[in-house]
Amino acid sequence: MKVWRERAVYAAMSVFVVWHSLAIFVAPAPDDGEAAQALRSLFHPYLTLLALDNPWDFFAPNINTGHRLRYIVEAADGTSHAFVPLDELNWYFPYFMWMGQWQDAIVDAPEIYADAAAALFCQEHASMQPVAVTIAQVEQNEFGPEDYLGGKHPFDPDFVTETTLTRVLCPAQ
Repeated sequence: MKVWRERAVYAAMSVFVVWHSLAIFVAPAPDDGEAAQALRSLFHPYLTLLALDNPWDFFAPNINTGHRLRYIVEAADGTSHAFVPLDELNWYFPYFMWMGQWQDAIVDAPEIYADAAAALFCQEHASMQPVAVTIAQVEQNEFGPEDYLGGKHPFDPDFVTETTLTRVLCPAQ
């Protein structure tokens, strides 16, 4: 009985390794062929669950410029306070990736997610008595090695373009 259980476990692990290897192979495949589309539809839930559904070309041939979500809390006393949540997190922790994906969703579809995010930001900064929250996207412009060697940072004001996405009024406290 023990031998059969060991063989079953070994077979299950082998099937998983084959499945995962095929999924990794299918993930970056172009979507223009029928076979690729059929395989992608089969593997889509697995790829999405493990966040493997991406083109895998993020470093080739050029590194994409980055972006950040920035929000400005307008306080009742007339002051404004700017926050860039990802700058406050350590990128070694999984929470950084989760927050990054959440902020990407806000930037990509502000009409869907900005109101809920602004309500959270109002609640988070309730001690400031916020009146409104302005949500913006900070997009990195070209940044080269000479800029880095000059002591600059890719998100310094000289290297970014800020686009206001929405302004949401905070609920009365």
